[in-house]
Amino acid sequence: MKIRKILILFLLVATSATALAQDKELRRLADSLRYIMEVPYVGNCGDPVYDKIVRQGKAIVPALINKLTDTRILKENYVPIIGGQYTVADVALFTILEIIADIPIFELLGVEFDENGSGFFDYWYHVRESKRNRRDFQKAVGKWYEENKDKLVWEEYLLSTVGDCFSPAGGHYKIQK
Repeated sequence: MKIRKILILFLLVATSATALAQDKELRRLADSLRYIMEVPYVGNCGDPVYDKIVRQGKAIVPALINKLTDTRILKENYVPIIGGQYTVADVALFTILEIIADIPIFELLGVEFDENGSGFFDYWYHVRESKRNRRDFQKAVGKWYEENKDKLVWEEYLLSTVGDCFSPAGGHYKIQK
């Protein structure tokens, strides 16, 4: 009986240590967002850092959510049409959107999507307006993910959800209907 309890305790400790090591590796990988050289958009496809992060799937999403307030600027990465430079937080969001399709971004931002005008510009204006907006958005995305992560199912899909590229993972997660 004593040996069985020791064995169970050993397995629990080993499992916890493995999970902690994996979590640390995912956080380190999410921190490498700052090295992305080409943010997926028109013609920008195949950045090895971005692709590696996306291929981690749902496992890396919590680490990416933690990056949604990281305002470090990505060098040589300018936001087309809108102007300014991408931040780590912006790329973290696009990476999450590549992993999970159909996240209600504007609902989570707390702004109305302007179908006749600015569209995704609303995201840029809102998060650039204040650090508080970024923090509130991060909390909302985290809450949405926690409420929906068990409903997400894998869907094979050839194209990227955020650019005009192929999907680095060959698909994405969607909420099961």
